[in-house]
Amino acid sequence: MATALLRRVASAVGPLLRLGGRPLSALAQGPPRAGPATHTPPGLVAALLAARPALGLQPALGFKTKGVLKKRCKGCYLVKRRGRWFIYCKTNPKHKQRQM
Repeated sequence: MATALLRRVASAVGPLLRLGGRPLSALAQGPPRAGPATHTPPGLVAALLAARPALGLQPALGFKTKGVLKKRCKGCYLVKRRGRWFIYCKTNPKHKQRQM
């Protein structure tokens, strides 16, 4: 039973690992590798590059936990919730802080 399931998954994933006749590892940046020359559709490469997240545009995910809170810019504002003080910032999400 497990063998049949494994074969079914491998047959479904196999075509995804070979894009345009080339293995997925061949699309990674690096020195060209020796092998058969095949044509990759330009739309496919552009779609793969567009799907990569921008490295410099990642949002701040959590709060900085501090004993003393400070407003770091004009966009920072204080809010008291659940018995704690929080600082939120409209201009830069990295300024979020939470009282210990």
